Amino acid sequence: MSRLSWYWYRLRAMSAEEIAGHVRKKLWQRQDVRSLPDFSTFEPSSVVNFPALPSQDAAPEQLKVALAADVDRILGGKWIAFGHMPLQVDDPPRWHKDYFAGMDVPSSALAFGLNHRELPKGADIKLIWELSRWYELVRLAEAAYILKDQRAAQTCIRWLQDWVKHNPSYRGWNWTSALESGMRLIQFIWIDALLSGSGLHVPELTQLRRDILPSHIWFTWRYKSFGSSANNHLLGELAGLILAQTRWPELAEYGAEMVELHRQFEKEVLNQFASDGGNREQALNYQLFSFEFCWQARLALHAAGKTVSPEVEERLQRAAEFFVTVQAERDFWDYGDSDSAYVTPLSARDAVPEWRDWLRGSRSSESAALQFWLGEPPKFKSSAQCISCDWRLYPDSGIAVHRELDWMLRFDLSPLGYLATAAHGHLDALHLSIWLKDVAFIIDPGTGAYYADNKLRAHLASWDAHNAPHPLKLDFPKRFGPFLWSQHHPTPTWKESNDSLVGELQLPSLRLQRKVKQVNQGWLVEDDCGPDQNFVVNWQFAPETILKQLDALTFQAERKGIKMEIRVNDSWQKVELINRLDGHVGKVSPAFRKTAVGPVIKLTACPQRVPTGFQTSFRLISFNG
Repeated sequence: MSRLSWYWYRLRAMSAEEIAGHVRKKLWQRQDVRSLPDFSTFEPSSVVNFPALPSQDAAPEQLKVALAADVDRILGGKWIAFGHMPLQVDDPPRWHKDYFAGMDVPSSALAFGLNHRELPKGADIKLIWELSRWYELVRLAEAAYILKDQRAAQTCIRWLQDWVKHNPSYRGWNWTSALESGMRLIQFIWIDALLSGSGLHVPELTQLRRDILPSHIWFTWRYKSFGSSANNHLLGELAGLILAQTRWPELAEYGAEMVELHRQFEKEVLNQFASDGGNREQALNYQLFSFEFCWQARLALHAAGKTVSPEVEERLQRAAEFFVTVQAERDFWDYGDSDSAYVTPLSARDAVPEWRDWLRGSRSSESAALQFWLGEPPKFKSSAQCISCDWRLYPDSGIAVHRELDWMLRFDLSPLGYLATAAHGHLDALHLSIWLKDVAFIIDPGTGAYYADNKLRAHLASWDAHNAPHPLKLDFPKRFGPFLWSQHHPTPTWKESNDSLVGELQLPSLRLQRKVKQVNQGWLVEDDCGPDQNFVVNWQFAPETILKQLDALTFQAERKGIKMEIRVNDSWQKVELINRLDGHVGKVSPAFRKTAVGPVIKLTACPQRVPTGFQTSFRLISFNG
């Protein structure tokens, strides 16, 4: 789709209030081009003890070991993007370089005129922003605090000074998003607290506070997200402002009073998390990402003497319980569209399992680092419905989960996404994900990348990439490009029937239905799209699955030593095993900017010939150990 068409459809999705907000933003940009604020008189004086750091002596051993290894890795130029992608980075880093693509795109132009969605030379803005989220710098500051590592402290300071030099206020790619400036505020607060409390000599911090804080506060507040662009961005921006103004209350002069930040924050928590705790963006990693923003902001508000409302406290408790229930124990495959983001590197090694362990109140070594930094987790408050066929259903978010002995199933009965654009939604209604012995077999395909491969991303968001029953060449709702859908499909409905959980989605002129039932040693799935619609089901298996066809109707899948039998009945007109890439079919994304290939069983139904009973069964065969 051409850029002009994208903007036209984006405009159609906006309310009158949002259009007025964009007009106001353009007027502000024109004004700010002529005259930007002068922050030369700012002197950070009052410092509130936030974050309140625990004693270094109480640091768990696994965190000390991890930090020591991370210092050597980071100082050797080996950075990690998105929690999994290794990058070889210069010293100091080139802050406008996409190190994955090897493209450096420096710019000193005013950010108001830069289009971060279309960088020159094929670079990806996400790789550039990732460096300037300062994760590795926070890690060095943690090592300075816990390990008394002077080398780590000096490098952290030197790189911050270099960032300020090469990213003057409101110029270049790192000033094109208020979320990015809000996240830098969060990281700088941790860096400042850690280095100040380390006992090491770091006099340069005083000037860095002058260089970083007022400009970031002003930009984040003035250009905070609004309308259908809010999503988790607004939560992150408000969290950055709240944390910074808790530690330095005088910063309110450049942003907003704490009472207003507090009010807007509580409003957004209730807007972005449904009443059952699920995040309305319908992307599981953003459940945790948004919760992290909220929990840090909550801690800051308490430190500032503010009381968080009971309704917001309860919503965050439900959000924590939702994540723990819906996320797998291991071998994670998220649903929806997200970028593997996290807020601050407070875990020892692996963020998702450590957060999951901490949130459920475990005192195990896996959650010790988060316990050290954050203290006690929230208490759980569940709003899931426990229905008679042993599913836990979150009715507002539309996610149902079954956990019993060997099996975990996640059944998607959700709306398309949040706000008018449903920006991070996937066409995953009625999709079923299956784990056996904590090993993922039937998966959600993932995200790919936001800008690097538009065709792949479009496929991964489509009906074809998910396993819900869908008519051939179904193009509703229509995806117009990055973060933009033509409209929301109706919210799926559900019912119980003969010990089955039945999901239904009514689309224009047709109805999709999936029935999931537990049977001896496994599960039976029955699909339907009505009497007149030929339809397809694509069972996408995880990478590294060895999938063999034993006869016309029977398959065997093996992954990580676990064997599963998949059997289809003879109602299907066509049964195909796809073990190689067929266009994009078979390509999946285990994490942001990471792709792999997994086998697919493609089933084609012709209801005119066989009117009903299109079934697939899954059964445990054996496992090693």
